[in-house]
Amino acid sequence: MNARLGRGINLGNSWESEGHDDSGWNNPIRDSDFTTIKAAGFNSVRIPVRWQYDSDYSTHTLSPSRLKGVKDDIQLAIDNGLAVVVNFHHYFELNCAGGGYSNYGCKYDAAKYEAEKAHFLKLWSQLANELNSFPDSMLVLEILNEPVIPKIDLVNQLMNEAHAVIRTYAPNKTIMFEANSYAKFGLISSMKLPQDGNIIFTGHYYEPYQYSHQGQHGHQCLGDAAYSNSASENLMYYKSLAKTSYPDVNKVDQVPLNMGEFGIAGGSDMGTCTYYDKDGNPIEGVWPSDQKKAEWAQKTAQAAIANGISFHYWGFTQTGGFEAYNYYKNTWYQGFPQALLQ
Repeated sequence: MNARLGRGINLGNSWESEGHDDSGWNNPIRDSDFTTIKAAGFNSVRIPVRWQYDSDYSTHTLSPSRLKGVKDDIQLAIDNGLAVVVNFHHYFELNCAGGGYSNYGCKYDAAKYEAEKAHFLKLWSQLANELNSFPDSMLVLEILNEPVIPKIDLVNQLMNEAHAVIRTYAPNKTIMFEANSYAKFGLISSMKLPQDGNIIFTGHYYEPYQYSHQGQHGHQCLGDAAYSNSASENLMYYKSLAKTSYPDVNKVDQVPLNMGEFGIAGGSDMGTCTYYDKDGNPIEGVWPSDQKKAEWAQKTAQAAIANGISFHYWGFTQTGGFEAYNYYKNTWYQGFPQALLQ
């Protein structure tokens, strides 16, 4: 299944947006997107979904319209020969109640956390049951995107309870796990993965953050002066961690690895990059160039494939400067999609 995912791309900022459908952030998924992605040569797509949005907390049921819309998109992907990863994305309420997002004033609240966890598990039971009708060979269920709950024991308990629920209603689907602290590959050793021969461990890779997220979270806008790429060494190391922590029964391989997100925000369409000094004064700088953005993506994608790691680039259209495809001009940005496919 991991080999089938191969080279993929995220349909981000759509179903996980703050809206009643996939257009909340003005980036609705179009039927033609699947044809475009397949024609380019990709093997799969990842569809992030904010499932708790518009869900019924009294009955612990999903929004019928959201469920139908996502199922329609899954079917379109499969009809185009693309395997699909579907997750729970931006579950702020669960992470916040668990003590994550302290920068938003969140603190651990045991009662609220248990209530959100119960809702999460009930939603997964419905979702796994609904999605089990899709072919096992074409759909992967990712438990929770980028958990940030500080206590690793809580994360492990949450992930394993969700795994048990999913496995009950979707007995043969591949299930995807990720670690704490925004899905850090390097934390795989702290995870307690179940004895299940049909799981994948996924991590996100935006290193160095000072280059990938310029103008965000206080990072300076230095453009290509901040360029660096150590993906070859880093991903080889993550693979060694997986082999040490979760070796396969053949004593040669390890739990399969997926790189669920990676990319660089930048390019010539981004305008001025602005960041702020310690006194709050705005400073204008430059974004990474189209050329270096694509070069970084290519080196990272090649490192993943060399280490047997499937991947999903972040993202296809309108993902805050990370996108590989121009939504309005219906053209790939400079260097893409070749950077991800060669």
